[in-house]
This record gives sequence, C-alpha cells and structure tokens, in this order.
Amino acid sequence: MIGSPLAGASATVDEARSPRRRRVLVKVGGATLEDSAQRQALAEDLAAIGDEVDLVVVHGGGPQASALGQRLGIEPVFRAGRRVTDLATLEVVALALVGGVGSELLAALLAAGVRAVSTPVASGRLLRAQRRPKRVVAGEAEPIDFGEVADPGAVDGRLCEALWAGGFVPVLSSLCVDDGGARLNLNADSAARALALGLSVDDVIAVADVPGVFGELGRTETHRAALTPSEARAMIASGAVKGGMIAKLEELVALVEGGVDACWIVGAAEQRPITRALRGEPGLRTRIGMRAEAP
Repeated sequence: MIGSPLAGASATVDEARSPRRRRVLVKVGGATLEDSAQRQALAEDLAAIGDEVDLVVVHGGGPQASALGQRLGIEPVFRAGRRVTDLATLEVVALALVGGVGSELLAALLAAGVRAVSTPVASGRLLRAQRRPKRVVAGEAEPIDFGEVADPGAVDGRLCEALWAGGFVPVLSSLCVDDGGARLNLNADSAARALALGLSVDDVIAVADVPGVFGELGRTETHRAALTPSEARAMIASGAVKGGMIAKLEELVALVEGGVDACWIVGAAEQRPITRALRGEPGLRTRIGMRAEAP
C-alpha cells in the first residue's frame, strides 16, 4: 500500500506549504452531479481534504447539456460517441456548464465549508485551446468536423497557484476560448488530463457512476482493485471494458505514464470515496499506477 498523501499534513498554511503541498485533481462527471443528495455528499467529502492538499476540481456536464438542449428544441448530435457542437449547441453547453452544473456544485461546496471559486478553464488563460480540425475517427469513413470544439493546449498554472496560496479551491468547467476570442467546447476529461500534467498534479481521482473497473460489470467478484497501464490496455483490447469507461481509463493511463503518481476511479455512491482513496482506507475503487499495488 502506498503512503497516504495526507499523512503529516501541517496545522498551519505556512507550514503545510513548505515543502510544496501535494496536489490533487478531482474530475467529477456530469452524471454524478445530477442528484442533489449525491452532489452534497461529494462536496462534504471534498471538504474533508480541502485544507490538507492543494485541490482542484474539474467537472463535466454532458447529460445536463443534452437535457437543456432538448428542452430548448436543440437535439444533441453525436458522431463516434463525440458531441458535434454547432453555435446553438455551444450556447446550450455554456449555459449548462457555467450557469447550471457549475453553480450547483459551487453552492454545494460552499455549504460544506469549502472556499470554492468556480470559473471556466479559459479564465486567466489557465488552459489555452485551439479549434479542432476535421478528424478521422474510428467507425467513420470521412473526416468529421466537430464544430465549435477544442483541443487542449498549454497550461499556465498561475491562476490555480494564486487561489491555492489564498486557501481557495478552483472549481473548473471545460468551457475554453481560443487565441482569437472564440468560445469552444472542450471535453472535460481532456481538460482534466491537460491540467493534471500542466499543474504537476500528484494524484488524480475520477468520480464515476461505478466504483472502478470490473471484468464483468455487475459482478463484484470481477472488480479490479489495481491496474498497471499494460493491464488496463489488455482489458480494453479484450472487450472487458466497455462504453464510457474506455475513454476514462485511457486518459488515466496516459496521466500515469506522463508522471502522475497514481489515479483512482471511485464511485460517487460510495461512502467518502475521495478521502478514503487518498488515505488508503478500505473501499471499492480501482487504482491505476505504474506498479500493481493495493489501493
């Protein structure tokens, strides 16, 4: 078992910041934030560790954007599992991420005592981005124009570092802006990956609707407590991992190979999944790391 990143946390901010405090990025999917009770429980879980590490939260909002668009008469369009974003859809995504999911998560965090600051990744040029060119993707014969969609660029971490220095927690949506001032939709998992590497994050926790990776979903005995990158790739290649978990696992493998100490997939419905993962307490979750250690 790895040592807890929270062990030995200092009582004062000045003491805790010398040497550099451990940095933790928590990625929360939009589906896990739809239920208000679950959202509040996650906020309280984050409150339990927010004073002990430099914490940054990145949230999605795909289901909320789709639901809002449908209420407005704008049906979501997906190609090869990826959202196509025209200008009308971009307006919907911006409303859902910033005015909907972001504000609801902010309210829950503030109620839990977290000094949260909610803002898009575009703020302060924290994460630069460029419009995605037409791209050939699996299952499509011709290159696809995904519309007002971004690929992540360079990270300037000064905004996060200034917030951390003041004792605040950045809560980030993936709405971004290119160098010409055009707003773009960026996949939240892609944003989390770029930020984790650009901010030299030590640990990444992905909060999902299932508590990790299973050889066969629904069968607890097939749960994998720990995976190396090669084991994760083998599970994807074998077809054991399906649906949205494939992209999530691929992103976390890339993070571990890029220098992040460890990544976890935890279930939002589990009790205190974030603090239990970081403190090495028992729980159902999957740890992805270069060594096959118990989570």
